[in-house]
Amino acid sequence: MSKPLNNWERMLQVLVAFKAHHGNCDVPANFVDDPALGRWVAVQRYRRKMKRLSDQQVQGLDKVGFIWAPGDSAWQRGLEMLLDFKSRYGNCDVPAQCTTHPNLGSWVANQRHRKKTGKLSPTRIQSLEAAGLKWFIYGMDGEKRKPKEQAEASPLRKRQAEEIPENRIYNLGHDLFIQFEGQGPVPRELVQYAKVHGGDYPPFIPLPSVPTRFVMNSDGFGRERIIKWVGKGRLNEEVLDYVRENGCLPPRK
Repeated sequence: MSKPLNNWERMLQVLVAFKAHHGNCDVPANFVDDPALGRWVAVQRYRRKMKRLSDQQVQGLDKVGFIWAPGDSAWQRGLEMLLDFKSRYGNCDVPAQCTTHPNLGSWVANQRHRKKTGKLSPTRIQSLEAAGLKWFIYGMDGEKRKPKEQAEASPLRKRQAEEIPENRIYNLGHDLFIQFEGQGPVPRELVQYAKVHGGDYPPFIPLPSVPTRFVMNSDGFGRERIIKWVGKGRLNEEVLDYVRENGCLPPRK
């Protein structure tokens, strides 16, 4: 006759069942389906911090893949999403809104902010740089930026050539997007934005530099309709409408 399980062992088995169903041990503290499990998981983290878990209990939780620091797990998921974005689009220039990767734009912006304020660990900085994330894609690196007086005296065309080497759609917020190829006069909206934000340009979506076929499904029946773009000049207005609505370019073929 087997020995009856004590409460801790019983809850460990409940956690194992959770993992079998969800694929991980990332139980939210307010888990609606089983509030007792959510509370128990939170208590295990607290008890280990207070050194009130036995080595055997810690090992048992490690064995099933227990997540001791939920923030680490969430950050790793963000990095995996960023790598998936790069595999699809060839870069880490995530737009502020992107339907293919919801919340990734705000996650990337948060990483840049945390690095700027000294709150991002060297390990995470290294991982993001290895992935190809640019820290200063909206303007110049703060360490290389000239004093404000000198920057204002510099020719706009020279700064434009340094900072805008490609055709981009800039997101000024409130569903306002501006396309600019980096040639000729800078659009008034971008000039105003840069003045307000210390010389930085707004978040942008890089445009392909080669002829591109955008896939549109506007007939409601899932049939593909192709809009061709030669890789320069103004985008088709329907493509721009898609960007305004979705925050990213249409799928390409």
